[in-house]
Amino acid sequence: MNLINGFCLAAGILKGVKVLVVDNDRDSRDLYAFLLKGQSANVITAGSVKEALEILSWFRPNILICEIRFLGESIYTLLNTLTAMEADNGNHIPIIVTSTSTTGTHDLIPNVEFEEYLLKPFDLDKFVSMIRNQVEKVMVENSCPDLVAGSLPTSSHY
Repeated sequence: MNLINGFCLAAGILKGVKVLVVDNDRDSRDLYAFLLKGQSANVITAGSVKEALEILSWFRPNILICEIRFLGESIYTLLNTLTAMEADNGNHIPIIVTSTSTTGTHDLIPNVEFEEYLLKPFDLDKFVSMIRNQVEKVMVENSCPDLVAGSLPTSSHY
């Protein structure tokens, strides 16, 4: 077990989870990678949108962790690529957006849906739990769409 911020996480809690971390701050990227690899996740990092797009040509993440602000680059390019990937294979890729800005951040990406938003600095155990919950949710949605949609037939005889 690992102790992070006074919270006990079972070792390997993210085993097999493929994570793409896109952040222009090297310290943040390295911290997230170290933390998530310690939980047995398969983590690939990128320092720019351009680098992330190159990685997506050969890596299919289960979840994207992405800083919202990139100097001279648009996050829309990355998010549009994810949308196209989802359309091709039918599997949703959850997005957790991070930022250091407390104002105007949501206005920067008004037409983008993301599952979670974290203001830096954030609680690391909450971060790991958030990733786990999002990946589990998508696994259920992809494996049991009828159950999630509530369209299972009901039986009147019990």
